[in-house]
Formats: sequence, C-alpha cells, structure tokens
Amino acid sequence: MNNQAVTLAQSAVVGGVKWQLYPVGFKTEEGTFSVYLYAINREHAAAILLELKETAVLRDGDLAGITRND
Repeated sequence: MNNQAVTLAQSAVVGGVKWQLYPVGFKTEEGTFSVYLYAINREHAAAILLELKETAVLRDGDLAGITRND
C-alpha cells in the first residue's frame, strides 16, 4: 500500500467567495474518524452535511489519485 499525505488548504476563494474547511467527526464500531468539507459558513457546512447524509453513496473502485482544481 502506498500511503501519501493529503494537504488541504484552510480556505479557498471560488468566484470571489471564501470557502472554509470544516471538520466532521463520526463514530463507528472501528473507532472515531474525521472527514472534511468546504463551506461558506458553519450553517452552510451543516446543510452540506445533511445533504451528504441523505444522498451519499460509496463509489465503485479505488481512489487512483487526487487532482487539484485550482
């Protein structure tokens, strides 16, 4: 297995709007874990999390790489 660190910017400006990184924690039988999402503010982050809870699915295949969008 090839382990590489992923570095996330604390914030990003998209279309003149600042998006900040928000941590999301969750617990499973295997332990406590975190994921991160970008949102305009905390309320926006909560709305995105709710949408993820309702619509998220695990995609087929393994992660082949990470590409920057900037």
